[in-house]
Amino acid sequence: MSAAAKHDQSTREAPSVVTVITREEIRRFGYRNLAEALRSVPGFYISNDRNYTFLGVRGFLRPGDYSDRVLLLVNGHTYNDDVYQQAFIGDEFGIDLEAIDHIEVIRGPGSALYGGNALFAVINVVTSTGAQAPGVQPLVETGSFGRKRGQMSAGHVTKSGIDVFASGSVLDIDGPHELFFPEFDSPATNHGIARDADAERALNFFLSARYGAFTLQGAINDREKHIPTASFGSTFNDNGSKTVDGQRFVELSYAAEVLRRVNVNARAFYDNSIYHGTYILGRGADRQKNEDFARTYWVGGEVRARWDAPARNAITFGNEYTYHPNTQQENFTIPGHVQFLDDARTYSTYGVYVQDEFAATRTVTLIGGARYDRYYGSTDQVSPRGAILWSPYPKTDVKLLYGQAFRPANLYEQYYAYKADGFAYIANAHLLPERITNYEAALEQEVWHHAQASITLYHYIVKDLINQVEVPGESGAKTLQFLNNESAHGNGVEFGLRVPVTSRVSVRSSYSLLETRDGAGHLLSNSPKHLGNVGVLFPIGYGVEGGAELMVVGPRHTLTGRTLETVCLLNLNLTYTAPIPNLRLAVGLYNILDQHYADPGGSEHIQDRIPQDGFTFRAQVQYAF
Repeated sequence: MSAAAKHDQSTREAPSVVTVITREEIRRFGYRNLAEALRSVPGFYISNDRNYTFLGVRGFLRPGDYSDRVLLLVNGHTYNDDVYQQAFIGDEFGIDLEAIDHIEVIRGPGSALYGGNALFAVINVVTSTGAQAPGVQPLVETGSFGRKRGQMSAGHVTKSGIDVFASGSVLDIDGPHELFFPEFDSPATNHGIARDADAERALNFFLSARYGAFTLQGAINDREKHIPTASFGSTFNDNGSKTVDGQRFVELSYAAEVLRRVNVNARAFYDNSIYHGTYILGRGADRQKNEDFARTYWVGGEVRARWDAPARNAITFGNEYTYHPNTQQENFTIPGHVQFLDDARTYSTYGVYVQDEFAATRTVTLIGGARYDRYYGSTDQVSPRGAILWSPYPKTDVKLLYGQAFRPANLYEQYYAYKADGFAYIANAHLLPERITNYEAALEQEVWHHAQASITLYHYIVKDLINQVEVPGESGAKTLQFLNNESAHGNGVEFGLRVPVTSRVSVRSSYSLLETRDGAGHLLSNSPKHLGNVGVLFPIGYGVEGGAELMVVGPRHTLTGRTLETVCLLNLNLTYTAPIPNLRLAVGLYNILDQHYADPGGSEHIQDRIPQDGFTFRAQVQYAF
């Protein structure tokens, strides 16, 4: 793995608590998207508002947040978008899971190497290569709610040594025919039933090519999701409300040992993202479309070097620059083209960092580093980190970790302003960056026959939290604004156990006890006190293998103080390797207990609880040639 220190190392050597989700686990557990895989990580949980999926880490996920306090990477390339700083993790994530070799999850602050947004975690999705996944592998899929998906990947290494890998997919989901929301239970709003308003479409493509020291990679993804919840004051039970998200990137990188004991990495990239929201207002002759846009592209580069210096030092230093020539937010209503917002910004970011890994003794390594960042429209930030790694015995590792990180206010929080009948946003260009200070201690022990047990204690403090709150508005209109109005602190303990019983049987379990409160001592909304996960991979016989997973999320509070009940989800995935060569069949059963549960809603919703899917299934056929 490479994300923890920006160079290849084992998880034991990493100055962080690390979880690696393998390609085999993704396939055998039947994960349908990145969010389902991340939910298996200790201290992680997800929420869904029936438009996007959001990631909570160590008890922190405010309703209405856009997963902007974690940094998402694809092969080291930043994949958060530009305007909202959102990490897409649901079906909106643009890389097929069949294209992923493994997922590196680095818990704790990561700004000392990566800059902004790495408050709670850094997630690096590492794709397969042509050598790892040779040949052509088409796949077709069907499932609940009219789910239809086609996917194909191809890998090849030429005689001249060029490694090429590509993956693409098309997804089409009709969604539930009816969804009931009691907040709209009146004759004027179809008695709370949203009909045919939850459809989803997506198109993904990824390509990588490697030759010698050079790597070229790029991705294109587009996703359309209809909104059944009538968010942002839109009309209920009108399936014209939807969002469209698109991301593109291309990156050329170089990695080589240029001098003895000196390795250099350099990369240059271009990114583009677009968001287009259509929100229906009114009915009949008064029906209008509110069109909401965020368009942006940016270019940048990074150069870093690692020097294996004398006296048992390994020094990493680098700098990164990104230029954003045109970042635009726009909002208008048609017909009539009544303009509410037209804001364009040009800005740049710059960061420089250094880290030293010093092998003080054969069993003790000291690690220290810091990064300086300059963001347009924000105060300069310095993010330090420190770690003591102690291996008193060959199979025992102790990690004492300290780190600070920050999240600058994004352009949406600072400059989005909108005013219409019944709903309004107020901009706030004076928002301060959020900052976190984290203390952590971890013990990792091989207990028997490669079985790994771990326990992690942590404490963090977050200051200048940016929250979307309702403020006094004109004529009774619901008015929202982002403010630095809170602090928070969290304490927790995470237990983990991985037992590889045989080559085909393994057990993975984790439990997290956590408590997250605001500055006044109140429990945060959407913050469970208990998280649990048990996963078992096992053979059944006759070519059939099973993957079962049980996930438990403790009670959570909504924004109105309502308590949501404990969520207990049981999933089962069965994979059949047929006697026909290269043919694989799979059936996934999700929420087998058919639990009816809900996730907290954000302030953009009238609902404070958003109902989730009950029992669903998925069936796949894949052939390799």
